[in-house]
Amino acid sequence: MIIRTEQLKDVCQKIVGAVDSSNGLSKLTETLELKVIDRTLMLSVTNKEYYVRVKLPVDFDGDFHAAVNADLFLKLIAQTTTETIDMKTNDTNLMVKGNGTYKIPLVYEDDGLINVPEISINNPTNSFPINADVLLSILQYNSKVVQT
Repeated sequence: MIIRTEQLKDVCQKIVGAVDSSNGLSKLTETLELKVIDRTLMLSVTNKEYYVRVKLPVDFDGDFHAAVNADLFLKLIAQTTTETIDMKTNDTNLMVKGNGTYKIPLVYEDDGLINVPEISINNPTNSFPINADVLLSILQYNSKVVQT
C-alpha cells in the first residue's frame, strides 16, 4: 500500500497525543492498530479509558491489518522525507519503505495479532455528533478550565 507521506504525517500528528506509553504495563496501551476497510486506512489507539481512531482515504483495496508499537511507528513516519511511503505486512513485521526500508515487529497477544478494542457504552444517557475541530478548540483555549 502506497500513501503520500504528507497525508500520513497529518494523520499521525492527530493521533500521537492519544498514545499512552506512561503506563508501560500493557502491550495494548502502547499499540497502534492500522487497518484498511473499504479503501480507508484507520489508525486506532486506546488506554482502556478512551479510544481514538483517525481515518485516511487510501487507493488500496486489499487486506491490510497491522498492530505495532505506536511510538516507534509514529516517530518513523515523522522523520520520513520521501514523497510516498510503502507499507506491507508479513507474518511477523510491518515493512515501511520511505527513506529506507524498516521492519517494525507486529504485536501479538496469545495466538493472534492484537486488535485495539473500541469502548462500548451500554447505557448512554445522551448521544450527539461533535466536530473534532470543536474538541481541539476546547483543549487549546479552555484546557485549564476543563481540568478543574
